[in-house]
Amino acid sequence: MDARLRKKVCFWYNGTSGEIRMGLPEEYPAIRGFEKIVCSTAHEAEIWSERMRRWELLKMRMEDEQREMIEGPMRAELRSHIHHLMANARNNMNREFLRRHLELYDRRIDKTQFKRTSYLHSEAFEHGR
Repeated sequence: MDARLRKKVCFWYNGTSGEIRMGLPEEYPAIRGFEKIVCSTAHEAEIWSERMRRWELLKMRMEDEQREMIEGPMRAELRSHIHHLMANARNNMNREFLRRHLELYDRRIDKTQFKRTSYLHSEAFEHGR
C-alpha cells in the first residue's frame, strides 16, 4: 500500500509544451494554460517530480544550445584576435602575457555549466541533499 500524503503535492502541467511546474497548495487554481495535478500519494508525487526534473533538464539543454550558438562564435573570434595579437607582439613580455592569459582562460571554471536539480523536500532528504 502506498503512503497517503496529509498535505497533497500539486504540480502544474502544460500539455502543449510539456512544461511541469511545482504548484501552490491544492486550494489555489492552476494558472492559465496549465492543468493542475494533485498528488495524494508519495509514489504519485515522486513520479511527477521525476517528470519535472526531466523537463528542467531538457529546458537547460535547450538554453545551453542557444547560448552556445550566440557565444561560441564570439569566443572563437576573441581567441583568434588574441592569437593574432600574440603573433604580432612587440616584445616577449607582451607575448608571454597573452600566452598566460589564454592559458588561464582555458583553465577557468565555466559558470554556465553548473546544473541545478529540483527535488521535493522529502526526496531531497532521502537523496542526502
